[in-house]
Amino acid sequence: MSETTSQNPSLSRSLEVTFAILLCLAALLGNVLVIYVITKYSEMQTITNIFIHNLALADIFMATLIMPLWTANLYTGTWNFSQEWCDVTATIQFIMGAASMLNMGLIALNRYIKVVKRALYIKFFPSKRVAWFYCGLVWVFSAIIATPPLYGWGKLKFDSDSFLCNFNWKEGHFSYVLVVMGGSFNVLTSVIFFCYWKIYRKVKESTGNVNANATQNGVGAPTLRHTDIKVLKSCFTVVCFFSLTWAPPCAAAFLTTGGDYLPTEVHKAAPYFIFSGSLVNPIIYGIMNPLFKDAFKKVFKCGSYGNDNSDQRHARVVAIIVHPRSNETR
Repeated sequence: MSETTSQNPSLSRSLEVTFAILLCLAALLGNVLVIYVITKYSEMQTITNIFIHNLALADIFMATLIMPLWTANLYTGTWNFSQEWCDVTATIQFIMGAASMLNMGLIALNRYIKVVKRALYIKFFPSKRVAWFYCGLVWVFSAIIATPPLYGWGKLKFDSDSFLCNFNWKEGHFSYVLVVMGGSFNVLTSVIFFCYWKIYRKVKESTGNVNANATQNGVGAPTLRHTDIKVLKSCFTVVCFFSLTWAPPCAAAFLTTGGDYLPTEVHKAAPYFIFSGSLVNPIIYGIMNPLFKDAFKKVFKCGSYGNDNSDQRHARVVAIIVHPRSNETR
């Protein structure tokens, strides 16, 4: 199959365009569905879900403003607009990418304080109004991070390898790449890793205490290890997909700016990693969340809600711990 594709460039391009279209549509549908259930059901309008709403909004903008242009570039093999429009689209792409990463960091921090530092939660997240204010700050900081090339700190151009208007990594300012990639990405990665590791440790400690108290009282210890596993899987999934979608393109950009030669295929693959994040985010923060699952079932009118079996009880425990919503209705 690969040999046939390599001998037929038109077939290869058709497959790439088809995949890009499917990726764009799937990302758009998933994020629109997340925003719809948050907006439709009042019980979903929590502080944590406000941040998930903001993340989905950034991914929708990416799927509607950037990914169609990327698909068109894949089809034609070139940029068909002016350099000014190239600058605009590259800046929008940077803003959406920065907003996605900052939102993921904000969600991780919110969950960390909610679970591990509960006494501080009301101080940092006292109301939904404050949560929306944080969302506004995400967009402000994203614009600050993304717009310096427009002022001369770096150059923007159409990259024939990635088929995107992008930062000119080969001739740009190394200081900008060092600040954005080495600073923003590394700090956010550290925050996300730290927060979810602490969350898992806290859950493990809490379930261990519950089991110990039950044993002392002569009651069979509840098997909450299943909950530990679910929480670990959720945290591990968030960290892994964040690393998989953002680390490769960031590393490639950093190495290219430093003067290292990378194969064309590496640059060509970078947009797939970045745009896959817009598809994966609604799955991680929405579909894997038991509260969202129930809301999706209501939307599609399928499933039963009356059975309170063991798995559903475990799901509720995970929802409360990993996707906290108590004390968030104010």
